[in-house]
Amino acid sequence: MSSFKFKDIVLFLHRWLGIITGLVVVILSLTGCLFVFHQEISNLVRHDTFYADEVQEQQAPLPITELQDKAANALNTNRLPYGLTTYKNPERNWSAMLYKGGQQSWTYFGSMEIYKTAYINPYSGEIEGIVNEKHDFFQIMKGIHWSLLLATPIGQPIVVWSTVIFLFLMISGMILWWPKKWNRAGKQKSFKIKWGSTWRRVNYDLHNVLGFYFLTISIIIAFTGLYWYFPFAKKSLHFLGTGEYKLPPEEHQQHVSTTSPEDRTDSPLQITYRKAWNQHPEANRITFVTPADSNGTITATVYPDGQTYYEHFHMNYDQYTGELIAEENYESKNAGEKLLAMNYDIHVGAIGGLPGKIIAFLASLVCASLPITGFIIWWDRKKREWKREKRLAERRKKADTPTERIPA
Repeated sequence: MSSFKFKDIVLFLHRWLGIITGLVVVILSLTGCLFVFHQEISNLVRHDTFYADEVQEQQAPLPITELQDKAANALNTNRLPYGLTTYKNPERNWSAMLYKGGQQSWTYFGSMEIYKTAYINPYSGEIEGIVNEKHDFFQIMKGIHWSLLLATPIGQPIVVWSTVIFLFLMISGMILWWPKKWNRAGKQKSFKIKWGSTWRRVNYDLHNVLGFYFLTISIIIAFTGLYWYFPFAKKSLHFLGTGEYKLPPEEHQQHVSTTSPEDRTDSPLQITYRKAWNQHPEANRITFVTPADSNGTITATVYPDGQTYYEHFHMNYDQYTGELIAEENYESKNAGEKLLAMNYDIHVGAIGGLPGKIIAFLASLVCASLPITGFIIWWDRKKREWKREKRLAERRKKADTPTERIPA
């Protein structure tokens, strides 16, 4: 098969697969683009809810048990299944999230009954606000990105298979972009946008040149998005770190409290709170979850960084005495497990701090533009073909019309 025919096949698949999945890719890219800076924007918009006013120096928070009960009452629940999140920043209000899935539904909203977060002032115990996450702008963006606001079993296959096709489109686009000649003219055509040319040429360059420059970042973002659906994506990340193509063992072991209720000390949750923060004073926040039964443990999840999640780890404390039973440390993971832990932060660009988020934002914006500029290229060529065929048909019609004879 000649290279000419090969490129024709690649172009055919690139064009029609792009048209089929283009709208989904635009939606996923734009929602991902908007979600990148959700923490920064939410902190600005909801500053009064997230932060306490006029915190006195050396002011101590109320007992965590009391604050936990107040947060649970505010959310109309007996227990906080996702715990109470405490912060190093003394000005930050503590938070408690409550989520309950809904009945079987084909929509995103129908699949959840409750999704709220209460923010409580740790010094006064006052509830500073309750955010209905179900209707929060960024949570809706996340829902669109996750499953197009459809229930996960319905919408997620559409999302992931569109992403798989988009990965193929980027690779096939690289094949089509590849210069025929690596001379000066070929390089200028492939690496530069000719802004002073016609709109057709500028649109063509935006599709090809920007697609090339953001190719690697876009492939990484798209591939890490497959992590939550395809086991092969997890196995691939584990392979990159360890050379073993397999799923790692389950992340958490089941731990139980080793003492009996008769040995209960006063305020074991308060003891746990003090121990966890004394052990990790550098942490950004620590979430404490009380056990659901008499055998479970108090779990403390430590988040060292305010922007990323990959270094978080868990500690388990006896629910009756507050004694440390087990600790799962990020540093104890092998390279493959660390890559798996980094997946989300790589996907949203947070792994690179603010520069990483800016790059992810720009890459997502370019990904959103590619189906649009590609469709314009195809539609413009189709219109010109139709006009050309129409002109040819009119010429043939004139040629077939007999000339009228003039009488002598």
